[in-house]
Amino acid sequence: MKINNKIIKILSIVMIVAMIIPSFSFAEGKVSKEETVYINLNEKGKPIEKTSSIWLHSDTSLGKVEDKSTLKDIKNVKGEEEPNINGDRIIWNTDEKDIFYQGKSNKDLPIDLNVKYYLNGKEMNPKDMAGKSGRVKINLEVKNKDSHVISLKNGNKKTLYTPFATVVVMNMPLDKFENINTNNGKIVSDGNNQVLTYVSLPGLEESLGISNNVINREDYLEVKADVKDFEMSPIVVTTTSEVPEIDDLKGADDIDKLIDGIEKIKDASEKLSEATGKLYTGQVDLNSGIGEFINGVGKVNTGANTLRDGTKQLKDGVDASYKGSQEISKGVGALSKGASQLGKGTQQLQNGTELNRKGANDLSNGLSQLDNKVKYMPKQAEDLDNGMKAIVEKTEEISKGQKQLTEGLGKSVEGLEKIKAGKQKELEIIGMLLKGMDGLDAGVAGLGKVPGAAGIAEKLSGGLQKQRMALEGLQGSGNELIEGINEVEKGIKEAQDASGQLSEGLGKVNNGQKDISAGTGELRKGSKVLKEATSQLNEGGKQLAKGANDLNTGASQANNGTKQLSNGSKELSNGAGQLTNGLGQLNNGVGQIYNGADALSKGTGELSQNGNKLQDGSNQLKDGAKQLDEGMTKFHKEGISEISKRIDESDLDIDTIMETKDELINLSKEYKSFTGLNEEMDGSVKFVMRTEEIKAKDNDEESDIETKKQEGQKEKGGFINWIKNLFKKKNK
Repeated sequence: MKINNKIIKILSIVMIVAMIIPSFSFAEGKVSKEETVYINLNEKGKPIEKTSSIWLHSDTSLGKVEDKSTLKDIKNVKGEEEPNINGDRIIWNTDEKDIFYQGKSNKDLPIDLNVKYYLNGKEMNPKDMAGKSGRVKINLEVKNKDSHVISLKNGNKKTLYTPFATVVVMNMPLDKFENINTNNGKIVSDGNNQVLTYVSLPGLEESLGISNNVINREDYLEVKADVKDFEMSPIVVTTTSEVPEIDDLKGADDIDKLIDGIEKIKDASEKLSEATGKLYTGQVDLNSGIGEFINGVGKVNTGANTLRDGTKQLKDGVDASYKGSQEISKGVGALSKGASQLGKGTQQLQNGTELNRKGANDLSNGLSQLDNKVKYMPKQAEDLDNGMKAIVEKTEEISKGQKQLTEGLGKSVEGLEKIKAGKQKELEIIGMLLKGMDGLDAGVAGLGKVPGAAGIAEKLSGGLQKQRMALEGLQGSGNELIEGINEVEKGIKEAQDASGQLSEGLGKVNNGQKDISAGTGELRKGSKVLKEATSQLNEGGKQLAKGANDLNTGASQANNGTKQLSNGSKELSNGAGQLTNGLGQLNNGVGQIYNGADALSKGTGELSQNGNKLQDGSNQLKDGAKQLDEGMTKFHKEGISEISKRIDESDLDIDTIMETKDELINLSKEYKSFTGLNEEMDGSVKFVMRTEEIKAKDNDEESDIETKKQEGQKEKGGFINWIKNLFKKKNK
């Protein structure tokens, strides 16, 4: 039996939506049992431990209530009541409305989870990957093991799976995971974390008898990412079987209406496709006509621009000619005035040249006399120069002698100083001798007192007296000599200072003589040049006299020519005025022509620009019409016609589809508990699974806190609300 893929896809989507909408409808007055099964999994998804948490609730006091369960190690978690357990029968007795208890289970789960880990393309044990970096890949697959074989009304058998909605959540922190890609999930950033969610409906495709490519969903999750120092928080998986009634598809009538609607859409699509084809053809013709119009406007605009440029050049030329004629007219007027003034000037020139002729002749005679007097100046200047040189030489000799005299006086002073020093030492010795004489006199006096020695003492005293007189005479003459030396030394120093001043004066005199000598040398040279210049000046004076005579003759002729020029300039001034008036009239006419050509050029230019915009718009409209036509044709052929064709070719069994839907809903209703349920109770069950964490040794405590935080967030508000929020995020 053929099943149309489009219809099945619609039903699949309806089933998905139905499974994420809560439908709690416990009967009033009944005890409700809500079971949450917590499963600890290893890193690869295999169960390690299963714990069920049970909540018994009634709107009134529970009293004595009997429950059914296969749990082991049962304990009350929020009260003091103790259960009475007999096999799978559990009896509670309480005045409260609620009982919360839990226990362990070894029952197989209806859902099987399989997780594989790869690092840099190689499958690895996840524990061996801890702390490593590279490109990680995680494959997660959920399988439904709760199958049922049902008998259809047409007598056929069919295997259906209890519908479960499964949500997988992975926490992938930004400091560990980057560049995350997934084939079948949603990544939500939350602060420093990235949370990946994946919704799976295991077994639904098998129940409906379709492949996963029909509803464009792969039946597994693949996550790839760049990881640094690999660690993995627990993967959390939550599953529920709660599916409400699907009231929107009650039977085959709804599907028949859908098929009739598709046929009507097909007919409308054919007409719309034909209309878009005609629209595109008309737009092509319009676009072609606009193109021809733009070409014609372009040619007109080119001609208008050429006309404008030509008239502009003509206008500029006439304008320049008019301005030039005005300048000519002014120039001719000035020429006429100048010619008149020139006539007066040439007359004055003629008078002046006569005077100039006479003056030139007088100058020539005077220069001839000057030349005769200058002839003897070079010889006189030469004698003066030679005499000055001799004076300079003698003065230099005197200066040298004066320098020697100054040096001799200096040496004389040095000699006198030495004589003076020697004489002073001599006086010191004489002083010492005189003091010694005093001692000798005392000795001689003592000797005279000796008997028999008086004569000797007298002779010695007389000799000593003579020596004293001699020494005192030497002492007196020595002092006089020193005084004389001081006077002489003073005179020599004064002579030395005068000699220095005289030497300095002779130097200045000598320098002045040298300057005079240089001047006489220049005078000697200049007298020769002056002789030559006066000779040339004499010749020039003669030529000047001749030129003055010629100038007088030319001035007379110029006076006659200026009279003729004055008459001609007056006639030229009249003609220039007429030319200026004519060019002024021509300039006004050309200006009007240029203004008209410029306006024509601007108008055709704007028309050309607007035409280009019109062409662009037409091109866009043509492209849009083409895309619309192609898209409509493709939509009609590949979409509407294909759907209609498949419906026509299929032997779609609507009753079977609706029966399958009803059976799936019944299976969902019947799956109310995992570990057991009293027939008089209403029940619901969900599964919360958690893999072991893959972590480095230093991060154990921190990771446990984060995991508990995530689980708390998932439980807040209930499982169904959480799934609904995930779908809301996915649709934003």
